[in-house]
Amino acid sequence: MRVAVRGFTLIELLVVIAIIAILAAILFPVFAQARAKARQTQCLSNMRQLALAIKMYEDDAGETLPFWSLLGGAPGSNPAGTPYTWDTQIQPYTRNGDILFCPDNSYGGGLRSYALPRYVSGVEAGMIANPAKTVVLFEKGAYPPGDWRDATGENFSQTRDQALDGPCWHNDGKDFAYLDGHAKWARRTSGPFAECWRTGGRPGDCEVPLVGPQGDLPPGQ
Repeated sequence: MRVAVRGFTLIELLVVIAIIAILAAILFPVFAQARAKARQTQCLSNMRQLALAIKMYEDDAGETLPFWSLLGGAPGSNPAGTPYTWDTQIQPYTRNGDILFCPDNSYGGGLRSYALPRYVSGVEAGMIANPAKTVVLFEKGAYPPGDWRDATGENFSQTRDQALDGPCWHNDGKDFAYLDGHAKWARRTSGPFAECWRTGGRPGDCEVPLVGPQGDLPPGQ
């Protein structure tokens, strides 16, 4: 006695393929978002560790924050072994050099991904009235550690090629580290991007401390 074996019809096979394609279309963006969130979280962790290292440097330097750069001149002109940019100045307080690299830095790996704003460069910590609202690091960088280019910034909107309106790194926003040691993400239209502390100032200004109209520290609250 022969037993008839019924296989899939072409219509049934096409339906199964269509269902798989629909599920893939739904799940792939979810997986991509999860990976992006994980990279953003890693970046936040980097910035918290760097902010802590800056705090330790400050404690040992007479309550003074590191300068964004100690020397002028062309890149690579600093004497060998001399602390130069802020990241090399705090190097004794960091155990892992990888925390200088954001996994979402569009320029690639091995490039310093954070900048120390001009308005906190070399400033005495005691003159800053609101450490919890004072940005000490933000995402910006296309050069290796120790290079003065991109070691600081004039506007928090800067991300790529000094473009104030360039694309941001994390979900149309960036991560910021604050002087009190915490770090958080801000959307392009909020937070440090949009804040302006002075009459006549530009949103996100972070230039020379206490010298208008280039930049200023956040007011006390």
